[in-house]
Amino acid sequence: MGFIPVTKPQGRQLLIILISVAVFLSLGIWLAMAKTVTIIVDQDLEQVLTTWRTDVGGALVKAGIALDQGDLVEPALGQKLIRGMEIRVKRSFPVVLVVDGTHRTVRFTGGSVGELLEQQGVQLGELDRVEPDTMQAVVADQSIRVIRVTTNEVTLEEEIPNGSKKWAEPTLEKGKTKIVRKGQPGLREKIYEVTYEDGQETDSKLVMTRVVRDPRDEIIGVGTREVWHTLNTSRGPVRYREVKDMTATAYYPGPESTGEWADGFTATGVRAGFGIAAVDPKVIPLGTRLYVPGYGHALAADVGGAIKGNRIDLCFETYQEAIQYGRRKVKVYIVD
Repeated sequence: MGFIPVTKPQGRQLLIILISVAVFLSLGIWLAMAKTVTIIVDQDLEQVLTTWRTDVGGALVKAGIALDQGDLVEPALGQKLIRGMEIRVKRSFPVVLVVDGTHRTVRFTGGSVGELLEQQGVQLGELDRVEPDTMQAVVADQSIRVIRVTTNEVTLEEEIPNGSKKWAEPTLEKGKTKIVRKGQPGLREKIYEVTYEDGQETDSKLVMTRVVRDPRDEIIGVGTREVWHTLNTSRGPVRYREVKDMTATAYYPGPESTGEWADGFTATGVRAGFGIAAVDPKVIPLGTRLYVPGYGHALAADVGGAIKGNRIDLCFETYQEAIQYGRRKVKVYIVD
């Protein structure tokens, strides 16, 4: 009777079995450790990734997503991966920020101007302005300017001119003046509110005016005391109070001097004749008694169209006497 041989696995078959078991075990372990996550970039690019990386940063590297400075990743890069996790990447963009005299380019992931300033640690004062407004949304490559606004009170002094008053001074000779009291200008303060933007003055507004010192008028003493002098003449002394340098001419009250309408009377109604003088009433008032050397005593009682200023016309009894007197420089003494 013969024996039936028992078939035993060969060594190679055993090895294949062992390797298969190991592969299945490894695959099981890998599947147990692998995590499937979803990566969303700027809400418009979505990628599903299965990886055995352990954190968010590793998953992004595995997905080939490089980050720029300022990019925002949620959850954070070091966060442990969890199956089904959603990783969001928000790309930043450049923005030019102008503040406190400096220009710098910063990265921002989006939002309002106010949020950008808060992110960059820019504090706004009560009066500061921002261009554009803090509520406006920021776009790429936009320029945002912070204008520092400050105010300051500035005080300017202004002189108030003093006036002048006249004072009758009985102790001073008539016609003379003197300063009785010196004047003093006043002082006024004007307070302005000055506005500065980035250190440059942009506006000035007057907020208050106050008088620090009132002006004091100058007082001028005007002499009223009559001073009499004496002139010695061949006809005796003549008392006078004033003397004027004048140009004297002569006239005859007849038609030869005064024309065909001459009636022999002066402008004051006094009959013309020797001792009557025509004057400018603005220089010598009518009715004033005079003394003229080389002529004698006279009464200012007439006027003439050509007698203006420091001129005097002396009346003579005859036309020949008037012609002979002619024109000359004289001193006219005011005797009353």
